[in-house]
Amino acid sequence: MEIPDEGVSIVITVKNEGRNLMELFSGLTSQEQPFEVVLVDSESTDSTADVVKQYQENFRINHIVKKTTRGEGRNLGVENASYDRIVFIDGDVTVSADFISSYRKLFKQGYELIAGEVISSGVEKFKLGRVELVYRGFEITRPSANLGYRKELFLKIGGFDPAFVTAEDIDLNLRAIKNGAKHWQCQECIVYNKTRSNYREFMKQAFWNGYGRRQLKRKNREIWSTIEKGPKVGSGPVFPHLVRLASGALGYLYAFIH
Repeated sequence: MEIPDEGVSIVITVKNEGRNLMELFSGLTSQEQPFEVVLVDSESTDSTADVVKQYQENFRINHIVKKTTRGEGRNLGVENASYDRIVFIDGDVTVSADFISSYRKLFKQGYELIAGEVISSGVEKFKLGRVELVYRGFEITRPSANLGYRKELFLKIGGFDPAFVTAEDIDLNLRAIKNGAKHWQCQECIVYNKTRSNYREFMKQAFWNGYGRRQLKRKNREIWSTIEKGPKVGSGPVFPHLVRLASGALGYLYAFIH
């Protein structure tokens, strides 16, 4: 059967996100067709497989079980996607009512890289914004929790670099912009994600973000001086900011000596 050109492949990597997937899939049931979900499952041991079975009659789900890193999993998802229009999201998000249709309209206009909006909910003190990096007018720190790519461009630039622990999405965006990708920031393409729930998780996230930033700088040292550091997105209490700064610095140092 011929696959219509206007289809969208939603690529998601997960491990033990069954509870969150239930909420995400519930929101996807009312989205504009045609679309599919390519779920790369890094050997979950929770209810993930049961949730997939529950929603397979609502929309097409390609459930791939293989132990991978986040970047490797997303590359595998794209390889197995039926459509040329790819949207990356995380397994712990929910989506706006017109999420897929908003992406589809922009893909039809010829955009190759589309950055959606990520709105955080959860513990207020952990709602700290990212520090923007801007390259040739595009914020390359737009995360793969909500990011659209044409498959042709994605494959042309080599996909996600599996060497990255985090910041693989920043590295991908940077290569896309270097390649001259036609890009857009979509304010109507919205996902809602959850903040970390405690300081241990928060510090771990900040540590690996710092590690990823060092990996990013090391890989792109030749053009690093041309990347602008934009204003920090969002605000919050002083103490969590200091904790994130210290944890990120430790991660950066750890990457520096490894």
